[in-house]
Amino acid sequence: MIDCCTCCGSDRKAPVSYKNSFPKKLLVAVSVVIVLAMCVTPADARSVEHRRRHQRRPDTMAELTKDTMKRPKNSSTEQYKNATRKIKHKLRNTKRFFDQDRRRLNETKEYRDGMPVWLPAVNFVDIHFHDYRTPRKAGKSITERKFAYLMPKLHKTLKEYQVIFKRLQNVQLNTSDESFNSYVAVRKHLLSNSLAKLYSTIAEIQENMVAVKMPIPHFDESRMKLETLKTKVDATQCLKNDYIAFRGYGNLLNNWYYEFRCPLNKKSDKKCAGFHAKMKEKLGNKRYKNRNNVSITS
Repeated sequence: MIDCCTCCGSDRKAPVSYKNSFPKKLLVAVSVVIVLAMCVTPADARSVEHRRRHQRRPDTMAELTKDTMKRPKNSSTEQYKNATRKIKHKLRNTKRFFDQDRRRLNETKEYRDGMPVWLPAVNFVDIHFHDYRTPRKAGKSITERKFAYLMPKLHKTLKEYQVIFKRLQNVQLNTSDESFNSYVAVRKHLLSNSLAKLYSTIAEIQENMVAVKMPIPHFDESRMKLETLKTKVDATQCLKNDYIAFRGYGNLLNNWYYEFRCPLNKKSDKKCAGFHAKMKEKLGNKRYKNRNNVSITS
């Protein structure tokens, strides 16, 4: 039997029913959404989320974060830090040059020490353990309080040795020993160099005091006990006085240098640890002596 459609020769197709099929327009819309979702990268998604969080954050918190990150430096504190740094470097060079010259002097003659009254006494234990956290003046930083406490003391001790070295430079020797003359020549060189470096270091201290508007302390030479430091001496007394003065000055420069280099909170450095230990031992000895003095007098 021949199909009726073939017999009729008609091109018409049987109608398709869309009753249970997926709508064409809705299919296109879903495809477009899927394509757009695939184009959005994770980075874009994160940036969108970041913007949302930023929009939710209050403006006051954003300003606070910026102020914290870009907090300006205290110009006054920086000025004191720069002044202290310059003086510390000057003190280091003064110590280095003196050690070199004293080494030459030590090679010329052996001599022994003593503790006369004209030798300046500096209490480095009290200086090292001074409490800078106690506010002496309102609004002053620790750097400013430390500068104000240390610089007058440093200035005074250097001025004292300046006076002593001038006096040693004017010594009149009662000797004609030729072997001693070589010592005298090296001694003269050491005193001249030491005085030149002292002038320079003291000038540096005064200059930086003026820079931070701090008054230069008055130095009273008459308070020094120089009566026993005679200017007319023999070779033996000259050697003894020189050794005492040079050893005291070397210890002074060394202690001041480490006082600036090694504050109490810096203990990782090996040399600083040794300096702290030495000061702590002296502090213990001082307290022990004070307790004994109290028990004796009571």
